[in-house]
Amino acid sequence: MRRVLLAIFLIIVMAVGTVPALAQTSEVVKQKSAEAAKAYITSGNLLAGEGKYDAAVKSYGQAIQMDPNSAEAYSLMGSALAQAGKYRDAEAALRKAVALKPNYAEGYYHLGNFLKSQGKESEAQEAFGKARQYSR
Repeated sequence: MRRVLLAIFLIIVMAVGTVPALAQTSEVVKQKSAEAAKAYITSGNLLAGEGKYDAAVKSYGQAIQMDPNSAEAYSLMGSALAQAGKYRDAEAALRKAVALKPNYAEGYYHLGNFLKSQGKESEAQEAFGKARQYSR
């Protein structure tokens, strides 16, 4: 009976000792994922600047895989998709950006520009209004 209790005690001590280590590992993984997402965004920006919109979209997609809640990556992807002529996907990505971060002024600005280019003037003005509201 003593051996069983001792074994249970040792298992509990070992398990409790690993909880902080797991928490630290989780934070490191989050940090590295965020860093990778930023690198993919930077790469996408460079590609978009060179007019390589399809490649930029792929890079922004990788950023989203690293950080699925990156409003910035969705917004930039939407802009690149629009430049590539993929308007339905562009609008979805731009709307996802502001849905993820409802006070994202830059996201509303990009959405407004897109909507204006599509002849959706009243929706564009609404998006521009929110961009102004949240840029303060």
